[in-house]
Amino acid sequence: MTPLVSIIVPMYNVEPFIEECINSLLAQTLSDIEIILVNDGTPDRSGEIAAAYAKRDARVQVIHKKNGGLSSARNAGIKAARGTYIGFVDGDDYVSPAMFQRLAQEAEQHRLDIAGCGFYKQSEDRRVYVPPQLETGRMLTKTDIAEQLQRAHETRFIWYVWRYVYRRELLERANLRFDEDIRFAEDSPFNLSAFYEAERVKMLDEGLYIYRENPNSLTERPYKPAMDENIQKQYQAKLAFYNQCGLAAVCKEDLDVYICKHQLPMLLANACASSQPPKDIKKQIRQILSYDMVRQAVRHTPFRHEKLGRGERLVLGLCKWRLIFLIKLFFETRGTMKGSAKQA
Repeated sequence: MTPLVSIIVPMYNVEPFIEECINSLLAQTLSDIEIILVNDGTPDRSGEIAAAYAKRDARVQVIHKKNGGLSSARNAGIKAARGTYIGFVDGDDYVSPAMFQRLAQEAEQHRLDIAGCGFYKQSEDRRVYVPPQLETGRMLTKTDIAEQLQRAHETRFIWYVWRYVYRRELLERANLRFDEDIRFAEDSPFNLSAFYEAERVKMLDEGLYIYRENPNSLTERPYKPAMDENIQKQYQAKLAFYNQCGLAAVCKEDLDVYICKHQLPMLLANACASSQPPKDIKKQIRQILSYDMVRQAVRHTPFRHEKLGRGERLVLGLCKWRLIFLIKLFFETRGTMKGSAKQA
């Protein structure tokens, strides 16, 4: 029998959190689910824990695979999924009991391709609600979505696949999969394509997902050696999407401003957070300024663009004038900016 929702959970070094995650899924008010736990070659006991759950509950299955990264793990889950809808949950997060019932209910009632919700950011001492960045309470048509895609980076609704469920037929029809060459920040290229293909979308202003800010996760580390390579791959994937869909012209400003406002400061902060000698950090800053995505964005984004804050304008100005020493000084004085790859 086909389950209504397939929930895909990639696992890599999430042993301290995976039981709470799985328990939150088994506690769903919607019982018509399958839970696909993907052991992405994790070196900890997450795979063993998952296998024990699979023995106790027939709705749980475990896929064991060699490590290939988050995109690879999610794709393995999609391949195995049988549900009418597919949802994603990260192994160090958890969800409210009603999450998948609420989203599936809306999707079934309105024949949605994508249904989404708000989420909570949870740290050790507080929980903050983040509402959906798309209009809530009404169904969005293809015309509405096309308009929103022109400012997808400004609104950030393409961030995070785990706050949405997707009709499996949509993913199969468009052959949508995660780009396995992108090892983090893979959500936004996937969501650009998913929303472009979707006919009917609806958002619920309800905090149904709990994103745990885990200081030990890859996305929260101050220095990420692979950040530059992965962000450039992400940029190329987005450009290919825009060109293929004829959106390059109307979406150019949105992407350029986003690079200047978020990704360029992240790249520079990341370089300054490394333990390399000062001369090598300066060399890395020069290299960042030579990246095609950076050169295009810096050249075409006005210094006084209304979407840029004071600090972002200062960074943009320093980059326009290629003042390497002052760029390094700015980020070292300010301290490492928190450039989470989940927000890239």
